Formats: sequence, C-alpha cells, structure tokens
Amino acid sequence: MNRSSSLTQAVPGLWQFGRYFWPTIRPQWPLLAVSGLALVADVVLRVLEPWPMKVIFDYVLVPARSDAPSQLAPLSAWDPALLLTGAVVAMVALTGLRAVATYWNTVSLAIASSRIMTQIRNQLYRHLQRLSLGYHSQARSGDLIVRVSGDASRLQEVLITAALPLVSSLLTLVGMVGVMVWLDWRLALLSTVTLPLFWLAATRFSQRIRSASLQQRKQEGAVAATAAESLAAIKLVQALSLEEAFADTFAEQNQRSLSEAVATKRLAAHLERTVDVVIALGTALVLWAGAQLVIRDALSPGDVLVFLSYLKNAFKPVQNFAKYTGRLAKAAASGERILNVMETQPEVRDRPDARPA
Repeated sequence: MNRSSSLTQAVPGLWQFGRYFWPTIRPQWPLLAVSGLALVADVVLRVLEPWPMKVIFDYVLVPARSDAPSQLAPLSAWDPALLLTGAVVAMVALTGLRAVATYWNTVSLAIASSRIMTQIRNQLYRHLQRLSLGYHSQARSGDLIVRVSGDASRLQEVLITAALPLVSSLLTLVGMVGVMVWLDWRLALLSTVTLPLFWLAATRFSQRIRSASLQQRKQEGAVAATAAESLAAIKLVQALSLEEAFADTFAEQNQRSLSEAVATKRLAAHLERTVDVVIALGTALVLWAGAQLVIRDALSPGDVLVFLSYLKNAFKPVQNFAKYTGRLAKAAASGERILNVMETQPEVRDRPDARPA
C-alpha cells in the first residue's frame, strides 16, 4: 500500500486498519463504551480542578475588589474559613473522582484491546497459513514472525500509551479552551496563538518519524529472518563452515536496525524540545497579558491563575503529544505491515460453494 507518511495520514491509516478489523472490534463495544464514559468524566473533572484554587485565591487569600469582575461573586459574602474548608474538600474530591474515572477508562480499554489484538493475531496467523508456497518462498519467515508477534503487540501497546492519552488530551484542551473563552475571549485567543506553531512542528517531524520507524521495523524483520533461517539450518551452516558469514550478515543487519532506532529517537527528541519552546512562549504571553488585565481590573487574580493552570494541564499533554505522535507513527507502520499481509489473496482459493474436506 502506498500511503503518505505525514501525521495527517497516519491517523487515517490507523482508521483504515480499524475499518478492516471492525467485525473483530465490534463485539467489545460494552467495554469501549465504559471506557468512553469514564474518559468524558475524567475530562470534566480535570476542567473543574483549578476552580477551588481560584476560590481560595480570590475570596480567602486576596479578596477580590468590588469593581473586579468575577463569575463567583456571591461567594464574597461567605465566611472565608468556610470557603477555605469547602475549597480544600472539593480539591480532594475532584482528584479522587478523577482517579476513579481514569482507572475505569484505562482498565476497560486495556481489556478490550487485549481481546481485540488476540483475535487479530489469530486471524493474521490463519491467513498466513492459507497463503501459497509462492508467497512464503518470497517472504522471509523471520519478518512474518515479527509481523505476527511484534507488530500486533505494538498496536495494542500504542492504543493504551498513545491513542488513549491523545484523545484525552484533545478533549481536555477543547474543554479548557471553552472555559477560557467564557472567562476572557482575548486572553483565550492569545493562549491558542501558539497552536499553529505546534501543529507545524508536529507535522514536520512526524513524517520523518514514521518513515524512520517503518525502516526500523523492516530491519528488525530482516534480523529476525536471518536468525531464524540460520538456526533452522544450523547443521548445514556448521557443515559448510558458514558461521562467520551468517554472523557478519546478522551483525550488519543488527547495526542497521540500531541506526534506524537511534534516528527515530533523535527525531522524537527534536520534536519534544521544539514543543517545549512553543509552550514556554505561550505561557509567557498569557502571563504578561493576564497581569495587564488584572492591573486594569478586567480580570481577577484568580482568573489568571485558572488560565495558567489550564495552560499547564492542557498543554502538558500537548507537550507529550510529541511522544504520542511518534508512537502513532510507529503504530501506523505496524498496521500497514499487518494489512499488507491480510490484503494479500491466496493464489488458490476455494469456490464459494465448496464443502469442507
């Protein structure tokens, strides 16, 4: 399959993988539904987390002036000690509820993904058994083993360590941006001004990450193939004194695999450091502009605290999106390798009305 290596096509590539195996995924919809509901609850609770701190800051530590805007103005009539106690209890409750939501989200998805990938691995193995000898004479057995075991396992791992955090981060970002627009649209607009820079960096590096990852998987397949073939014919290898020749070939392929792995890690590190700079720039802009609005009584200090908390909590996952991008690129490469096998049709096929032997 000839697919683009860009980030914008890595996700559609995984979507195509999901569509192909939808009959396998569909029976797990109850677990996926539980995971989705827990994910939404986690996002809502994460958006609410900084508000108890705003209450403490605006109404206990630094009581808001009467002319300063506030969405929680009625709380100014409450006893500060009561507000402090309620805010602290709310902070603990929100954190505890979010921990429960995160647990059910992760566990439900982990169980569903394990069941799905087990079935996919079975289907892939059965399909390989049905392919003709001509296909197996051209394909290397070690590479096929990597596709059955390594590529399938990587897809399952990415679903938990990248896809789930990515969806959670995007939903959290949308929710927090919505609240920031409600608080002050000007500061919210300033908060998102760095997003195009981030997207440009992610798109630029992810293309190279996916390409390097695909080459790495090919080299790993070659290493496995050489090891499997030489060990399977070890008697002949020893009889012909070919140990050194095979060892040199294995070492060369192993070194190529190492080089591709280092290149992938280097590109991912470059992307993460670029995102660090972009996020620092966005935080500095919001802090400067927010302080100016507080001086002009257009915002309360607690509002600025909420903005900074959102930037930290929303853009921290965005910062980790650099890692998610690399993992998704690797998953897209693994999914492509699996689909390459599944879309290969046997040269000899039974007729639709054929009876079992």
